[in-house]
Amino acid sequence: MIVPVYNPGPNIDDLIRTVLDQSMPAEDYEVVFVDDGSTDDTPARLDALAAEHDNVRTIHIPNSGWPGKPRNVGTDAATGEYVLYVDNDDWLGHEALERWYAKAKADDADVVVGKVVGHGKFVPRPLFRRNRSRVTLEWPPLITLLSPHKLFRRAFLAEHGIRFPEGRRRLEDHVFVMHAFFHAESISVLADYPCYHWMLRDASASFARMDPHGYFANLREVLDLIEEHTEPGPLRDELFVHWYRGKLLKRVGGGAFSRREKTDPEYNRELYEVIHELAHERFDARHEALLPFHLRVRSRLLRDGDFEGLKLLADFEGQLKARGRVRVTPRDGLLDLDVEATIDGAEQRLAFRRDGDRIRWLAPPELERRLPAEALDATERFDRSTLQLLLQSKADKAEFLVPGDADLRLDRKGRALLTVRTTLDPASAAGGGPLPAGDWALLGNPIVGGFTRTASLRRDPGKRALKLTVDAEGRIADTTAPTPAPAPQTPSVRLKRRVKRLLRR
Repeated sequence: MIVPVYNPGPNIDDLIRTVLDQSMPAEDYEVVFVDDGSTDDTPARLDALAAEHDNVRTIHIPNSGWPGKPRNVGTDAATGEYVLYVDNDDWLGHEALERWYAKAKADDADVVVGKVVGHGKFVPRPLFRRNRSRVTLEWPPLITLLSPHKLFRRAFLAEHGIRFPEGRRRLEDHVFVMHAFFHAESISVLADYPCYHWMLRDASASFARMDPHGYFANLREVLDLIEEHTEPGPLRDELFVHWYRGKLLKRVGGGAFSRREKTDPEYNRELYEVIHELAHERFDARHEALLPFHLRVRSRLLRDGDFEGLKLLADFEGQLKARGRVRVTPRDGLLDLDVEATIDGAEQRLAFRRDGDRIRWLAPPELERRLPAEALDATERFDRSTLQLLLQSKADKAEFLVPGDADLRLDRKGRALLTVRTTLDPASAAGGGPLPAGDWALLGNPIVGGFTRTASLRRDPGKRALKLTVDAEGRIADTTAPTPAPAPQTPSVRLKRRVKRLLRR
């Protein structure tokens, strides 16, 4: 296990506790802390830890300013069959190393992607739907999480000269992981146990404001690496789209874009200008055609140089919310779930209209005037709109997808209503394994034309968020508190509520 360390303070406490408390015997794994010139009391603390535990080592190097060099130093010093890269402010599940290693040996894998739990960090859900073996870059979810917190065969890294770029730079993890993915003969996904808990800390490098010019110069290096290892064609285009949507389009839309416009409009404009230039330099209509509808609209505005249109779209997206309800029926130790959810706006509705065999987005008027008619056509891939159901642990925020097929219909107001009827089996609900004991919430994640939001599902009947409890024997039950009976309403209150409902229409 390789841990680059720089001035973590108490944020390293959980990591130290969990790396020393692994179910794998201590003599079967080593922990290499590489102190990158820390100026707090961490160096002395790590030295004391190494003196106390035979499987812990500490290496001190002058400050390099970024994790790449300490990770490389740690890799060179490692002696184990596999290496795992862990950041100093994250932490591990109790059985993480044991399960990671067992999966690697069972599949003879060069790389194992262990289930990641995001704490303030977004983790793509389809990647961890179930355990997988021998996946490749042809499987789209594989590249949706390029953080380095994975298990790598050490000899494989040495054979192909796979190392982290060093120096103060961004996306060094993308270069490293993609290099590994291109050369790996066997890649596995471990989805049935939360291995890695990925924390958002205010002081982390990824949290700091980035220099747009330097960041996107580093992104060009990632795109160059893809071109080096692929031929022109569908795979290269799909890979390019991942960075187009995640690193360019993400930054010219959504809540963060709207907030920056209010707090730092000059920086927002600078960021937009750099992204606009790169969008025309490395991406074109082929890539735009592979995007979900909402990002095709955003891409159209970006490529047309319509900064004001992007602001209008971001404001519209910012007021969208998910709403959903669930009816639960116990049956022979299982739970039958009947779920309905939608995305709606607090001020402006997300609505569509059927026009013959086409589906058209009913955009806000001020935005509709800025877009050509073809940009409002949401038909292509609209039938992929879906409703993801997620079990989320109240204890550690681990999430597991609940299998189920969604049905889609438009109501008379043009809202997309998504329904799922499925059965929850606690014996296999954790990515194919048993659901751990504890309290669980059920979340709904409707995705409509690419627009997506997540919300706790409310019990039907009632207004309480659903709470499920798994006991020590693996039995599951609906333990939602009952909704209090509503207070009697006077005629004047009933009239006011009726007027409000009519106004919302």
